[in-house]
Amino acid sequence: TIFGETDVNINQRLQNCLKEEKLTVVLCVGETLEEYEAGLLVSVVDTQLRKGLAGVSKDSLMGDRIVVAYEPVWAIGTGLVATPQQAQDAHVAIRRTLESVYDAGVAQAVRIQYGGSVSPESVGDLMDMPDIDGALVGGASLISDSFGKIIQGASPGGAATITTTAPVSPVVTVDPSTFYHEPLSTFAIPNLKPKGPRKGADVGQPHDSSRPFTKVDTLSSGAWWCAEGGWPSPSPRATTEIFYVLEGHACVTDADGGRNFMGPGDLVILPKGWSGRWDVLEGIHKIWFVADHPDVVDGNGDQNSNAIVKKYNDFTMEQLTNSGTSNDSSEASQTYLDNGYVGVGCKSYPPGSFEISKEVITNTQGIHVLEGTFFLTNEDGSARRCSAGDTVVLPKGWTGYWDVITPMKQLWVVA
Repeated sequence: TIFGETDVNINQRLQNCLKEEKLTVVLCVGETLEEYEAGLLVSVVDTQLRKGLAGVSKDSLMGDRIVVAYEPVWAIGTGLVATPQQAQDAHVAIRRTLESVYDAGVAQAVRIQYGGSVSPESVGDLMDMPDIDGALVGGASLISDSFGKIIQGASPGGAATITTTAPVSPVVTVDPSTFYHEPLSTFAIPNLKPKGPRKGADVGQPHDSSRPFTKVDTLSSGAWWCAEGGWPSPSPRATTEIFYVLEGHACVTDADGGRNFMGPGDLVILPKGWSGRWDVLEGIHKIWFVADHPDVVDGNGDQNSNAIVKKYNDFTMEQLTNSGTSNDSSEASQTYLDNGYVGVGCKSYPPGSFEISKEVITNTQGIHVLEGTFFLTNEDGSARRCSAGDTVVLPKGWTGYWDVITPMKQLWVVA
């Protein structure tokens, strides 16, 4: 660095600061532009955290003595800002390292802020990300009008803060007694929040909009739209993304050059570790689920990270396998991914009623309804009518009742 700092002397400074009971320490981590372009973000941040926190007790982290800030070097004072998804991926990587070094409780309790040319224009979209707990504001804090707008932009929903005195959990408080439901109209394009032009675009002028739905345990969900254009995506994904294309056409190109085209009605899986390129050919609108999980490697230690695209006709009854206990062919399913941490598939159900016990919902489940109508009823009797286009999340341990009115078909994600 310019001042000759190393991870070792940063750790020494942190330890000295912790000796002062009234001091809160902000530990900044982040990669250079060269490291980012080389796909080393996760490796760099993991190393900086492990060395920076060497010898630091769990109590110091749980006691809100330390705030971690992801501050990519290439964004400091340059006017460049990481996209919300880039920042989200980095924050997920930080939580994973904290869980590896300490435990899941620490990973959830530590406040992780984003820093790097935060502005009134960028702060709102950054704060919409489920793992970004606040903003570390630099030069913009010296201009009262700008700083006030940043604070205002971070305020909606109360999910993130500029400065606080209490730790902010990155995971919503989960009530396993109730499900989460939103109709398709919630995620209509006019209801999404504009995020502005995509950074790094080299084809066209793509700009996007998004709306998070919820984060339950390790599974997040929401909707996204993007205009025509293309951009490289060189940094390996830190999570697995599963999405259903509502409208539009696009192509994701794997790192090995394989091209994967998608259109309305298709299911796309971008595994953890995927990198390559995005090209939106016609404004694309999707419902997404993102699962955070450990690395998955084969017997040779390799990670299969190429995209998977299932076309809309893969979900016809002819392509599904009878999974019912009877001869009723309307109960059928197909699994498209099962890596031990994340499962993805399609399933159909005939009309009927059945009870779900907590032993059945052993992991959080995300559902996008393709066809049919059904009612979901919580154990306390509260219920919702669900139909084609709706998105549902069932927390781990949920109990209740399904009442299928007309034959239904769903895409499911288990994490």
